[in-house]
Parts: sequence; C-alpha cells; structure tokens
Amino acid sequence: MNATDVSIRHATALDQSAIRSLVRGEHLNPTKLNWPNFLIAAIGDRVIGAVQMRKHADGSRELGSLVVSRDARGYGIASRLIDGLLASEPGPVWMITADAWADTYSRWNFQRIEPQSAPVKVRRNYRIGSLMRFVSFLTRRPPRQLVILERLPN
Repeated sequence: MNATDVSIRHATALDQSAIRSLVRGEHLNPTKLNWPNFLIAAIGDRVIGAVQMRKHADGSRELGSLVVSRDARGYGIASRLIDGLLASEPGPVWMITADAWADTYSRWNFQRIEPQSAPVKVRRNYRIGSLMRFVSFLTRRPPRQLVILERLPN
C-alpha cells in the first residue's frame, strides 16, 4: 500500500456498511454509527479507516470510533483522520481511550481528566465502555483500562 493513494473525505451514505464493519470488527462502541458524523480514509472505493465526532444532546463533542483496518496500519492514516476531524472543531473535545494509548493523543493537546469532570454524555459512554471489561473477561480477551481525555480550545 502507498500512503499517497489514501484519500481522507467526509463519509457518504454508501460508506455506512463499511463503517459499521470496521467499528464492530474492533469491538468499539457500536452506538451512533451515523455516516454524516464520520471522516473516512479510502483507497478508491475501499474504506480502510474511519473516525467520528459524536455530537451529544448536552452540546459536548466526543471523538470516537477511530479505526484503521489491520492491513493499513502504520502509514499515519489514524493521524490524518484525527487531524481532519479536529480541524473543524474549535471548542472542547473529549475522547475515551485505553489507558495504554492515552499519551499518544497529547500531540493533539488531549489531557487525562477524572471521569466526574467530563460532560454527562461522555461519562455515560465511559461507563458503558468500562462495563465491557466484564465482557472481555467472559470472552477471555485482555481487558482495557479506559480513561477520558479532554482537548481544550486553542
């Protein structure tokens, strides 16, 4: 794969099933997978990556569903997706990620916060993700300790 062949664009209705497949394949939060919220990475018609901005009823914004297909990892596609998504978000943005990956997001000025400091809808998603640790135990997958990150406006 050549990274220059990858285009980053807003998703269309035709991308909906590919987005769902990528997100579910990585056992990420499967809620609110609505194509208008997504940027995707594609090579031709093949969707190889996606990220969304969840727009919650309380006004908060949450970067979520960041995924790149296994065969396309290591080419900077996730970084390009995050750059594209955050470029049009001047306000605060939150995200939930595995503790092991949290420091990776400091380059976008994300910082760890205590769950009680996050908006209500983000905390709800955090609790849902934390419950999935129990499911991981039952399915014998290694559980991930989750953290909430916040990016304040520049």
